[in-house]
Amino acid sequence: MSERSFEKKVLSTVLWAILPSYLLALFLIWHIDISFYLQALVSIFLTAVVGFSFHRFYYELKDQFISLANLIEALNTGDFSLRGKAEEDQAGHSDLIFQINKLADSLTSARFDFKESQLLLAKVIKQIKVAIIACDENGKITMVNLETELLLGQKESRLIHKNLSDLELSQLELFKNQSIEKIKVGSLTTRWHIYKGGFRIKGRQHTLYILSDMELLLSQQEQKAWKDLVRVLSHEINNSLAPIISLTSTIDKLISHSEIEGEDKTDIQLGLSIIQDRATSLKNFIQGYRILTHLPEPKCKPVNLILIIEQLVILLKYPVKLDLPAELEIQADAAQIEQCLINLLKNAYEAGSSDNVIELRVKVYNKQIIINILDNGPGIQNPENLFVPLFSTKTEGSGIGLSLCKQIIVGHQGQLQLTNRETGGCRVEITLPI
Repeated sequence: MSERSFEKKVLSTVLWAILPSYLLALFLIWHIDISFYLQALVSIFLTAVVGFSFHRFYYELKDQFISLANLIEALNTGDFSLRGKAEEDQAGHSDLIFQINKLADSLTSARFDFKESQLLLAKVIKQIKVAIIACDENGKITMVNLETELLLGQKESRLIHKNLSDLELSQLELFKNQSIEKIKVGSLTTRWHIYKGGFRIKGRQHTLYILSDMELLLSQQEQKAWKDLVRVLSHEINNSLAPIISLTSTIDKLISHSEIEGEDKTDIQLGLSIIQDRATSLKNFIQGYRILTHLPEPKCKPVNLILIIEQLVILLKYPVKLDLPAELEIQADAAQIEQCLINLLKNAYEAGSSDNVIELRVKVYNKQIIINILDNGPGIQNPENLFVPLFSTKTEGSGIGLSLCKQIIVGHQGQLQLTNRETGGCRVEITLPI
């Protein structure tokens, strides 16, 4: 048998408290010397008053509990907008309503704080330049950030509920926290610093992976070191070359008006000419490296990339096979992009054989522009020093071109990669945001 409700228990207690007085009143009414009709009338009236009072008391009590239950239910379902109204003369009941309202205010404030924190965290995760992947206990992806979308070439809506193995990333589960591994993530193969940690959502265990491109960080530090070195070297060498060039020119003029004749005069002038030419060549050589240290920030504006490429091909007159969309507009510094493409096309042409045909392909994929330049040359001989200034495998190379290209692409928030093709030759891949 089920227990009675709290309201009925309270009503029973009140009934037992009033019943003796009610019965005593009836007893006295029927034992005083008045008429029968008056006794019956008073008894009926007294019974009606007691019955109405009990009925009113029961429903007032029930309504109060229902109101409190509605307030608590609203809080439980996340609706913090409801508030209770308390009467001033109901001390205990008013205190309860006041505390419930205070709880609703606290929960409302906590919800706003939580939402603000979520928005800040979402903005940070969206803008941070590391790949973030969250997986549940079964290895299914539950969250990725924008950088991961760009790397994998898919939207978050398509990645959610996929397994790591579907994206060829199952090896992440085997790596230890804070390890550095060389793996392929999407189209990018590089060394990654891998953070691996656990967290729980609704009681279920999840794993968070944060992948930082170590080679990008190291490259930035290397580029800064090379810039500092070239800046110092160019300053010191220029300070020495300027007086050498000036002195050789002055001495040459003095020799031409001196009394020295014959072969001695010719040999001296020839020697001075060689010194001046070499000093001038060295000064021009150093000036080339100054570009690396004084490359301005790109002034991006809408430009037609397809038009730039077609004009460059006509200008350079290299045998280039184009695979381009009809039109493609990007935000870029046209002069810097042109310089980068000229260097890369020149490298591709010089690396190939006599029947070399360069392939240049452009495609748009997942809000990214991917430019591929392919040649049929011998490929990359020393990949470790590709972007090192002062290093070149060409007999007349200066080691500026690829370093400058990488700086330009990184300045446009893109990536530049060089890899050897399986069929022979080199593949240059430029990735730029639209």
